[in-house]
Amino acid sequence: MNALKKLAGFQYKHAYLICTVTIFLTIAIALGIQNIRLQTDISKELPQDLEAIQLQNKISDKFGGADTVMILVKLDRNCGIENAPKDIRDPKIIRMLIELENEIKKEPSVSSIQSAGSIFAYPENVPNNIELIKRIFGEIPNSGMFFNKDYSATLMIVSADIGKNEEKIERFVSNLREDIASIKKPACVSISLTGNPPIRVVLMDMLRQDMVFTMSIAAIIILILLILIKKSLTRGILVFTPLILGLAWTLGLMGWLNIPLSIATVGIGAMILGLGTEYGIFLVERYEEEREKGKSQKQALVKALPSVGSGIIGSGTTTIAGFLALLLASMPMVRHLGETLALGIFCILFATVVIAPAFILLEERFIERVEKFELKFLRKGLKHERNG
Repeated sequence: MNALKKLAGFQYKHAYLICTVTIFLTIAIALGIQNIRLQTDISKELPQDLEAIQLQNKISDKFGGADTVMILVKLDRNCGIENAPKDIRDPKIIRMLIELENEIKKEPSVSSIQSAGSIFAYPENVPNNIELIKRIFGEIPNSGMFFNKDYSATLMIVSADIGKNEEKIERFVSNLREDIASIKKPACVSISLTGNPPIRVVLMDMLRQDMVFTMSIAAIIILILLILIKKSLTRGILVFTPLILGLAWTLGLMGWLNIPLSIATVGIGAMILGLGTEYGIFLVERYEEEREKGKSQKQALVKALPSVGSGIIGSGTTTIAGFLALLLASMPMVRHLGETLALGIFCILFATVVIAPAFILLEERFIERVEKFELKFLRKGLKHERNG
């Protein structure tokens, strides 16, 4: 209690300094957001001491990782374009497969490629007669593995050793898409990618989009509700301020501390905002209650902060302790969720108790100055009218 009273006195005396330091501190911490690492490798979110995981890692270290990308080449038999291929074994398509293979082989991480075009090796080896091509495929064992039953699609299998780096995976998939776009495709033919690397790229995009979307929606809804509850735009923003500061600090510290953003932690922004809202409401309500009794800013803050601050700290500390208990879990994804939520609640708790009172004081002082200026201006206007 005495510590909170001393803190309240310091906040009253140095409100401008606290706000200024907070702005620079927030900028410095928020720079870490650009360092947030995305974790789409599900195997990294599993216990690494499991025998199966350890064996897989040993095999990958000894023989190299095998990332498989499957390229699907498909015909649209209903496209209506004259002279378009009607069979995936058409000479134009086989030559296109060989050309695509040659482009993809230029990628350093590619170890092998298998497709129907591999049988002919060079475009000039492909016969112009589709019936002859059919006969060649019919004489080669297991060549049917590249085609579907009605010969409307064929598969190209690309094996590569990309590694676990998310940026390398994203760059590799992007290069493959550029290779596909660079070749000339026969009419009514489409090419698409699938496999572990493309799926991880999709997951990366989904993680980014989901995090921004859920945080934005949660922030907008909470801000609107706070404005309605307080019946004041400025008071609603005051309660919202420690939430935004705490969220910015949390995301920034995740980047600086190398805490990954994964499927388990993508929703932390919305969760932190929801869990930390009540702290600011309690503080602002208690301060306003003391001000309504006619007390000065300093008296109201010295009374309000110790009385409600101890409860806020107690509530926040127990919540943090609960989330830290998740660090004992065997699943890394559960541990990451626990540490990010605990970090987020701590940041909002700190922002509410230490930073928010300074913003409350400055907001009230600003409004008082505006009101005094308006009153002074009004009096001058009335005096001018009387003299006139």
